[in-house]
This record gives sequence, structure tokens and C-alpha cells, in this order.
Amino acid sequence: MNTKSISHFRNQFVWLVLPAALLLGVSGCPYPINTSDYDLGFDEGFLQDDWYWEGYFDGYDTIDFTPIYYEGDAIPFIDDDSYDAGYWDGVWYAYNDGYFVDYRYAFILGFSEGYDNAYWPDYLDFLANDEHVEFLNGGWADGYNDGFSEGRVFGANDFEQDLPFDWLDALLDYESGTDLYFEEVDVGTGEFGPVFLYEYGTDPHTLKSATVRKPRTDRETPSIRQTDESKARTDKDSDYFRPLTDEARQTLEFQPETSQRTNRTLRLDTSWLERINAYAAETKSAAKAEAPARSRAISAETKSAK
Repeated sequence: MNTKSISHFRNQFVWLVLPAALLLGVSGCPYPINTSDYDLGFDEGFLQDDWYWEGYFDGYDTIDFTPIYYEGDAIPFIDDDSYDAGYWDGVWYAYNDGYFVDYRYAFILGFSEGYDNAYWPDYLDFLANDEHVEFLNGGWADGYNDGFSEGRVFGANDFEQDLPFDWLDALLDYESGTDLYFEEVDVGTGEFGPVFLYEYGTDPHTLKSATVRKPRTDRETPSIRQTDESKARTDKDSDYFRPLTDEARQTLEFQPETSQRTNRTLRLDTSWLERINAYAAETKSAAKAEAPARSRAISAETKSAK
């Protein structure tokens, strides 16, 4: 759905400092503004967890082609350096963090289940017949479908190369910038695939009229706020993820037998929450060593038809 900015997860946002690692808490005000009133207001607004979870569940409740519940565009915007301007900007970032995190959780889970579904001898038939859907709401369903579509290509590739079943390693490889393409069925990841990664800070209400693919990008100044350049975020690695509430955790304590997209039985024996925690632990440990992931040398540029 819109260039949903999730690719290069590891490079762009080290993206999940999730549940377990999620408990790291939230970073401070990312705005390098010299106005103390604005800074104080931003800190106060950004630390409003209720706005963060409002955004999270607005994304979670938006499924399929149902109405979009995103309300970040309704949060006041004041173009000065006052306390109120900082407060509402902070609130807006908290809300958008929550909305975006919902999409990211779903992407991880969709990736794992897409990988599982395609890691079979009939991988080419599966890739040829599986259908990617864009709901253009930046919510849970879009995140799940985007992750599923990217993950299926890695599952198919790993089966073809006789690599061990390892969706997490595949996801880390994807995040590091690896893209794959199957010329036989014209299905791939990144620019070679059908996925429009949702960008942070994008108003999903505008996506239906702006579906042109854009390149993967780092976290940018939100397009719908028209924030002055001096107030743009400069901390590219700030934490998006806050400790899960009981309500949010309950929605993830679920172990499906089949994916949301097919009726093929999943071999994954972990809950959604366990997979998210596994990703968090792996990215945290990977940061320490910067060890290269298992090589998937057959990239989109070099893979030829068999």
C-alpha cells in the first residue's frame, strides 16, 4: 500500500525493539529546537501513551476494506514555537508511532506465514497463484498482506536452494536489503514485487489517490503535517515501540493453524507474540556483532530462470 516504508527494517529503524526489547521505553524528544517552551510541550505530548495506543488500535481495527479509523490528520497543528505547538506535535508523533507499529507487527507475522506457505515443493505454483491485496489503509491487514507477499518469495527461494526452514533469518536478510525475483512466474520482492510499503506519517485516507510506487525510504518528515524544516525529526533510529499493554498483548497471544490468506496448514508452532519477541531478541543481538546473515546470493539482479 503506498510505499510502505518498512523495507530495510534493520537499517532504517532497527525496527523492532519490540515487546521484550520493546521494554526499552521511548526515546526523548527528537526535535533539535532551541525553544524551551516548544521542547517542554513536545515532551509532554509525546509521552501520552493513550494517544500512542489510540493510533495502534485505530490501525488494528482497520481491516480489509472497512472504513479507515486513522485520526492523526485531525490532531491540531500550530506553526510556532509555543508550548501548545510542541504539545500537539508530540501527540501527533505518539499517535503515528502507534499506527505505524501496528502495521509493523502485522508485517512480521505476515512475513513468517508467507514464508511458511511457500516453503513447499510446489513453490512456483504457489507464487503464480497467490494473490496480493492492497487495502490502502496502512493498518493491520495491509501490514500482514505486505509481509506475507515478501515472505513467500523468501520461503520459495529457501526451499529451492535447500536451505533450512528459517523465516526469521529470511526476514533479517530481507531487511538488510536483499531482494529476490523468480523470473519463471514474474514474482519478486521490493521493486520486483506488488507490495507498496506504508510510509510513516502518511495519512491513509489519501492513499487511494496516490498509489504510485515510491522507492524505499528512511523515516522522513510526515507529509501531512507540513512541519517546518527546523522541526523535522533528525533521529532516524528513535524507538517506535512502547511496552505492550495487556490488551495489546492479548491480541498477539494467538497461534493460528492456518494463515489469514490460505488454508494451508502452518508448520510454525509459535504464537504471534513469541515470533515478535524472537525478532526483537535477534535484532538486539545482531546489533552487537553486525555479523552477516546467511547468504542468499541469488538476488533479483542475478537470478535467472531455471
